[in-house]
Amino acid sequence: MEKFESLNQLIVTLLLWITTHTGYKDPKIFPKIHFIEQKELSQMACGRDCEIMALTPNEPKYTIYLSKELSPMDDVCHRGILLHELIHILQEDQNYFIDYDDKTKKHLREMDALVNHNVYLSQFGKKILYSNGFAAKFKTTEKNTLYC
Repeated sequence: MEKFESLNQLIVTLLLWITTHTGYKDPKIFPKIHFIEQKELSQMACGRDCEIMALTPNEPKYTIYLSKELSPMDDVCHRGILLHELIHILQEDQNYFIDYDDKTKKHLREMDALVNHNVYLSQFGKKILYSNGFAAKFKTTEKNTLYC
């Protein structure tokens, strides 16, 4: 597996993958990544404890919050999560699905990010589950090497 010197190098590599495999172009502003405690992240996203691992808020723009439990430099599954959030940055940057009402726009953006997330992971023999329009986890203790 590829080794990266820095988080910025990883972001550049993921952006290159996205712009090569999708219709997205590079963002106008290079995204900022902040690692925060999962508890703080879940409060920010859900207003209570929840299982969220990453968030790209509407404000501040070009900002991604990742749980400190994630290690995208070392883990391809975590790298897929970062790629997913980078797609959300590009969707906002390039006004993808802008002509839809907010609920539909959010759903279409999530589906688009999930599909590309799975295409990316498939190159590493992995995939994610999703249900109700969001990434999901198996509720099992069995180690499954196919699913992230």
